[in-house]
Amino acid sequence: MVSSMKTLIIIPAYNEELTIGSVVTLAKKYGDVLVVDDGSADRTSEIARNAGAFVIKHETNMGKGAALRTGFEYALSMDYKIVVTLDADGQHNPDEIPVLLEPIVNGKADLVIGSRYLNGAQRSIPPYRRFGLWILNLGTKVVSNMNVDSQSGFRAMNKKLLEKLDLNSNDYSIETDMIVKARERGIRLMEVPITVRYDVPNKHKKNPVSHGLGVLASIVGLIGYKRPLLLFGVLSLLSFITSGVLAYWALKPYYHGGRIFLTQAIGAGIFAIIGIQLFVAGLTLNVLAKMVRE
Repeated sequence: MVSSMKTLIIIPAYNEELTIGSVVTLAKKYGDVLVVDDGSADRTSEIARNAGAFVIKHETNMGKGAALRTGFEYALSMDYKIVVTLDADGQHNPDEIPVLLEPIVNGKADLVIGSRYLNGAQRSIPPYRRFGLWILNLGTKVVSNMNVDSQSGFRAMNKKLLEKLDLNSNDYSIETDMIVKARERGIRLMEVPITVRYDVPNKHKKNPVSHGLGVLASIVGLIGYKRPLLLFGVLSLLSFITSGVLAYWALKPYYHGGRIFLTQAIGAGIFAIIGIQLFVAGLTLNVLAKMVRE
């Protein structure tokens, strides 16, 4: 299905000369294609342009979030009604774009996420990625109350969504940021099944551990901002548990006729005080967050 609505397919790319040509060629069957070259040092821009894409190039590498925001601004300025985003490395199949477009075209959703979990495709995900995605999806669920494939970059959205969202993430956390803000603004969101390939060139342009920790840090920051009592309550509980363990360690020899371990006793007191302060901070920030929302 090729949508009759004016559609732009945005492909953020960074040093993807090996795959960008084929991705653009397949994608342009379903709409105009914009490649946002995020400071590549190779021939990504040239190949994308020769394959039939519009190209906007960042002079320096600014991150996936910044590249997508550039694409969204272009889409709004050119009055596109639907925007599709997909990765440039060949992980996503552009021929599945119609699957994402269908709910938008038929008015069933404003944001459609291509999910790796609806058709059993998660079995092809490498174990370390599966664990990392589980952590990131859980964090996104905590802050947004949405159980979705939060890190999927294969998405479709309508103009209404783009006009309502105020995204400020520069990195890969933009995917979670979009879900959280869509939820807050009452945007209709749904998932559709997609397939994902992991045997692609340049599949680890960023260290997967540092990448995952960076996204997780952003999600934890969102939890602290949106649900401070939950975050500070968990930290407070951990402090009290640590205090209890140290107190037991300090007092155990005393009950056997020995002396109290002073260092452990002092540590128990310090962690108890920290736990109280964290809990009070969580309560205070929770009240302030409610006042701001109201």
